[in-house]
Amino acid sequence: MSIHGLARNRIGSRGTTVTEVLMAISVLAIGAAGIFSLQKLTVVANRDAKNLEVANQIARTWISRLQSEALKWNYPAADGLVPEDLNTDTVWLKRVNTTNAWFRPSDGTLKIFGEHDAFGNDDPSDSHAGPYCVNLRLTRIGNEGNLIRAEVRVYWLRQGIQSGSAQLSAQPATPLCGVNADAPPDVDASPDVYHVVHAVTGLFKNMPK
Repeated sequence: MSIHGLARNRIGSRGTTVTEVLMAISVLAIGAAGIFSLQKLTVVANRDAKNLEVANQIARTWISRLQSEALKWNYPAADGLVPEDLNTDTVWLKRVNTTNAWFRPSDGTLKIFGEHDAFGNDDPSDSHAGPYCVNLRLTRIGNEGNLIRAEVRVYWLRQGIQSGSAQLSAQPATPLCGVNADAPPDVDASPDVYHVVHAVTGLFKNMPK
């Protein structure tokens, strides 16, 4: 065998150097870091999409409840003796006669407190902890008062914000949904703390034909 042939055999059979191994590991690590970052973003996006869908479903549920109550806002009364009004046959809509500010729809008789669990179901525990909270705002429209603008606000905490933290209130012990149903947190003024979904509908008096 010639000298050139021996040299070619040595070159073809030489092993991988340490430098080549380190370079390969570095490239692999960079690629893996990118994949892990993408996976984290995907998880966060999926969580936010799920939270938004649950909040929208809660808002639709409350719109349906208010629309159902509006069917009882009619004339005459069931006995035909006196005119019907909101105070006698409704739970939520009658609040339009007392306030046009945001309030949490709380009623112990119905076990509904404007609080919902992670699946969007009513939370009957009255813990004020959420994770989803509902506020309503009712406003009469028109000179005759036969139309109510009904607003539903569903809010939940942004990722990393804990219920009861100083970011929620000057009193760290204040729960997410607020203890006082007539004075809920001003979530619209704190977009860095809360996610919020709004829904609006018009409710007409169910007049006899």
